[in-house]
Amino acid sequence: MTEFGAAPQWPESNPHNYVRWLEAAGLRIVDRREWTGELRVHDIGALVYYLKAVPWIVPGFSVDSHASTLLRLHSRLESSGSLMFKAGSYLIEARKPD
Repeated sequence: MTEFGAAPQWPESNPHNYVRWLEAAGLRIVDRREWTGELRVHDIGALVYYLKAVPWIVPGFSVDSHASTLLRLHSRLESSGSLMFKAGSYLIEARKPD
């Protein structure tokens, strides 16, 4: 989340690389799914809960250390009704060959 000055901790961590690494380890890819979309929040408390629950999004996140950013986002939320962030996830199922 760029609003918090956070950069991806593991930029090499992506589905393409994982598929390559799993296949190189001799595993067979059974399923691969990717999703990109929006994370929309309507309450700053929900954003705080999310960032606490998923600590790798903003490493070292706390309400105290990010209060100014949270206040700025809260103002934006009050004027627009919601905040939208880009989001993505992936699932890779790999199996040992028969």
